[in-house]
Amino acid sequence: MKLLSEQADFRALCEEYGNMSFHMFCSNHSTQFISCIACVCEKSEDIVENWQAIQNFISVYHQPSGSLAAWNVYLAFVTRSRVPIWEKYLIQNNKFVARKIILDEYTGVPSPEQLVIELEKQLLGSDLMLNQRVDETIEPVLSFREHFRGIPLDSKIESKEKRALIINNLIELFHQNEN
Repeated sequence: MKLLSEQADFRALCEEYGNMSFHMFCSNHSTQFISCIACVCEKSEDIVENWQAIQNFISVYHQPSGSLAAWNVYLAFVTRSRVPIWEKYLIQNNKFVARKIILDEYTGVPSPEQLVIELEKQLLGSDLMLNQRVDETIEPVLSFREHFRGIPLDSKIESKEKRALIINNLIELFHQNEN
């Protein structure tokens, strides 16, 4: 699946937010619909101040029809400066109208072609690589039964110490067999 640039009428948004540019991208797959509206600006403050108003505008004028299509709408905010972590958390965890992505500290103002590449990474995982060791059998590293059998469940100090020791041993085992 690929994202393709699509024409959309963002004149009203551009008039309201003249320091921002807007781009629409849609998937090229007929049954797996994804649309993404990218909002590009220089300053992160513009995103923090205006993201709710922009999402409300999009909900009225650019929400795709169809029950499945409505769930696969993304709103990507792209800026050269850094969005404060708390505001970034609030915006990206707000699912009203669209799922939101913030691409901050972006070098330069991206072209639509650069946006497609970055959004395909973010939305479609285009930068992920398949592990070539697919056919190898992986031996189980440990059996949990042998570690948990006979653990005392009471609240005695000795039982608590034994549980703590078992947990520490498991953590060490996981660190050794991390990969």
